[in-house]
Amino acid sequence: MPAIEVNGREIYSKIIQDVREKVSQLRERGIKIKLFIVALGEDKEMELYIRNKKKASQLCGIQMQEIYLPADTQETELAAKIYELNNDQSITGFIVQLPLPPHINKNVLDLISPSKDVDCLTSVNLGQVIKDHVTARFIPCACQSMLDVFELYSVDVRGKIATVVGASDLIGKPCTAVLVNLGATTIVCHKYTTDLAEYVKQADIVVSAVGIPGIIKGEWIKPGAVVIDIGTRVVDGKVMGDVEYNVARQRASLITPVPGGIGIITVAELMKNVLKAFYYSNSSTTF
Repeated sequence: MPAIEVNGREIYSKIIQDVREKVSQLRERGIKIKLFIVALGEDKEMELYIRNKKKASQLCGIQMQEIYLPADTQETELAAKIYELNNDQSITGFIVQLPLPPHINKNVLDLISPSKDVDCLTSVNLGQVIKDHVTARFIPCACQSMLDVFELYSVDVRGKIATVVGASDLIGKPCTAVLVNLGATTIVCHKYTTDLAEYVKQADIVVSAVGIPGIIKGEWIKPGAVVIDIGTRVVDGKVMGDVEYNVARQRASLITPVPGGIGIITVAELMKNVLKAFYYSNSSTTF
């Protein structure tokens, strides 16, 4: 029997509606919510992400502005832009769109004010997630999207074997931490892993976020497993995920499609984080 296919668009719509209502209430009081996105260079996936964020921000009534910098922008120049945005009191939150050019050290992201770090990439905010994601200021959007799916589809994580493929600061590491916090026995696979198939085959829950189409073969999926595909890659104009979907769907109990799954939910969760940033900065207002 084919797996249940997660309806990411339905989850997206519910989050967007909730954020839109709250933003509308704030706008009636003369309060503007602003999101800035700093992008370096050009990239097909980056363009897709920004386009989706712009659409969501318009739906929510959030003012979004993109700042495009050349791919050869130096780290000191990026740092200066980050400080500028930190000090602009009119900006609710901002992100530096990943991936960064190879010549820029990811530690520059720690210069982002934690209160405006709506992508949750600073050491302060990531550290809170690792310690206790329930009380953390922000949760990375893909990680929160995974939690949305678990909650809506009643996925019990405790005692399960979870294999996370990918160890990025944005997705792999926080997803691993949250799965551990929830009581899963967690395996992390990365570019140095020598037998990916073996670790995936053990998993009751597979979370993949590397952006390599088909890296997870459908036949590796344990019967009845939950498959959370966060990977995204544009190939010949088509958006593809990490998991060999058609085969995996015949084996899994629950699976997220690409597109239409986790990816679109993350965009809605970003809007929610931007709204959270306003409330955290204005403690007299209830979220």
